[in-house]
Amino acid sequence: MTQVQAAATSDGTPRKYDPLDPIVKQNPYPYYAEMRANEPVKWLPSLQAFGVASYDLCDIVLKDAKIYSSAQFWPMLLGEYDPVPEEPPMISMDPPGHMQLRKITNKAFVPNKIAALRERTFNVANELIDDIIARHGKEGVFDWAEEFTALFPVTVIAEVLGVPTDRRAEFKVWVDLMLSAVNRNAYSPEQLAKIADARDKTRAFFEDLVDKRLQNLGDDIISTLLTAEVDGKRMSRNQVISMANLLLIGGVETTTNILGNCLSELKHHPEVYKRLREDYSLIEPFLEEVFRYNTSVHIIFRHTTCDTVLGGVAIPKGSIVMPILASANRDETKFENPEVFDIDRKIKVPLMTFGQGAHFCIGNYLSRMEARNALEVALKRFEVLEVIDDNVHWIDSFFARGPHTMPVRFKVA
Repeated sequence: MTQVQAAATSDGTPRKYDPLDPIVKQNPYPYYAEMRANEPVKWLPSLQAFGVASYDLCDIVLKDAKIYSSAQFWPMLLGEYDPVPEEPPMISMDPPGHMQLRKITNKAFVPNKIAALRERTFNVANELIDDIIARHGKEGVFDWAEEFTALFPVTVIAEVLGVPTDRRAEFKVWVDLMLSAVNRNAYSPEQLAKIADARDKTRAFFEDLVDKRLQNLGDDIISTLLTAEVDGKRMSRNQVISMANLLLIGGVETTTNILGNCLSELKHHPEVYKRLREDYSLIEPFLEEVFRYNTSVHIIFRHTTCDTVLGGVAIPKGSIVMPILASANRDETKFENPEVFDIDRKIKVPLMTFGQGAHFCIGNYLSRMEARNALEVALKRFEVLEVIDDNVHWIDSFFARGPHTMPVRFKVA
């Protein structure tokens, strides 16, 4: 299957876009292009939801919280496996309540606070590469997804939250299990029990951590959230626990997938790889193009608060509406030659990668900084860093995209 032609079914008819179809999940981009051209608002029976494929229509959904509410986002994602069900996270709140909480949270994510983590991100990347060399020697093969991208962001977020880095392996397991809850209707009782265990352990961990910070404040984000005020108001204990859980899930999964997608694109664009090795300043435009071309979050969720019409399609009150961010980022009306990976591209409209509107991702500075610094360290430390397989084994998800495994050939510089 190419980037411009979708696969056919066994009887030769064109395969329709179904987010749950394993073949579609391997390469959804041709289906997004077909939707943008012919049906930019499409009913998706497998998810009982309306998919939205074009940039302008996604922009409407993301910016109109009165009609397209975020209130059911977290319940839809995690359901009964939400560690803090009594306190909706910021990502699942509509204005004006969302804005009050966001103003407080912003105090922990201002650029100068994120910049203070810069040196630590370099150190974490170097430490992980030291571990890889200790296990595999100075050249050979290791799994980039398992041994680097899965551990780098979770180690950084542990630093951000002020917890011991030796808990990072547990963190990643908890995140993977909780995010798998989106497929909970298809799982066995045994798998659901594992997800429930991850939920309970996450809740217990953050309850303990927040209580310790209340007794002994530090310079970590948890302490900042506990003490930050806006108009004389602070976050409650449960709001801080909920925010910590959100930071863990968002901060781990997104950057993990970004770093995997970066190496996938370098595999398929060796001329770009050569340029990056010769000029590290190109890492930033390279990342922006990865964010556009192969973003780590493909789909997010909204619910309609009233009957409405979008792109000429009538959508009833209470419907699930799914802006397809990855499709919007390849909209032909906004990006010239969108199916071409071009790090020299002059992007004239905001990318949809981190959302739009009131819920624009508050951690985008951190994610960009983490990815940039991790790539620079990897390029400096490894003379050779090449993905072995032409075909990536992607994670089994309809809303996120990143490699499940990624064997690479390496040689220390």
